[in-house]
Amino acid sequence: MSSYKRKSDRKLVFTEEILKDAKERIRRGQSQRSVAESLNVPESTLRKRLKAGTVPCSLGRFSNVFTPELDSNLAEHCRRLDLCFYGLTKKELGRVAYDLANKNGLNHRFNNDKKEASKKWVENFARRHNFSLRQPEKTSLARAAGFNRVQVQRFYDNLKQVLTTFKFVGRQIFNMDETGLQTVPNKLPKVYAKKGKKIVGKVVSAERGQTVTAVCCMGATGIFVPPALIFPRKRQKPELMDGAPEDSLQLVSDSGYMNSLPVLLIKIK
Repeated sequence: MSSYKRKSDRKLVFTEEILKDAKERIRRGQSQRSVAESLNVPESTLRKRLKAGTVPCSLGRFSNVFTPELDSNLAEHCRRLDLCFYGLTKKELGRVAYDLANKNGLNHRFNNDKKEASKKWVENFARRHNFSLRQPEKTSLARAAGFNRVQVQRFYDNLKQVLTTFKFVGRQIFNMDETGLQTVPNKLPKVYAKKGKKIVGKVVSAERGQTVTAVCCMGATGIFVPPALIFPRKRQKPELMDGAPEDSLQLVSDSGYMNSLPVLLIKIK
């Protein structure tokens, strides 16, 4: 955010109501000086406003680029894009603001070379409309398209039908999901090195990791099935399960992804 701090407590006090009241009093015969004293405004300010016939809209020579309506529309556009999983980055928001100002023929101070609003303007816009920069999660198009009211309602209708028909209790209800794990971390922790050194390295098992699929299953009462780990290889190797949870299942596939549903047998005490 900008580090600028106001150097005075000036604020806009001359409104349309004051101007209308002053004109009415002067029309009834009062002098401008007496009207200014009664309204608690400088006489020079009153004369200036009467001559211009308008009231000030800002304290300085700069004014807002967008009208309140356009500003609100741009904020609503950002919210709508976020709901559709197409949220704008800081640079993209600056470009959208620049295009909006140009297409509406507005006088702006945006960068015409980069064709985008300044970083300061974007940050102030985000602060006005309660936006914050967030780290998004990777969401596939299929997952985003499938997450809608119809599909979610269908899931709960099927769940209700199954629970009503078979009378399942909590210890018989399980949820299973799979996730991909990288053998090499994407982000390494910071290390101490000599100042001025251009390249700082850290040894890992490989520069590009492989994907290992973990199939996890947990019950509604808190119990869980030991995970199944699917490795991208042809043959199983016991050493790969060192440090894994007890009774974990080791599986292999050519790609490391799950290509069939493993049968997991558990004994619930």
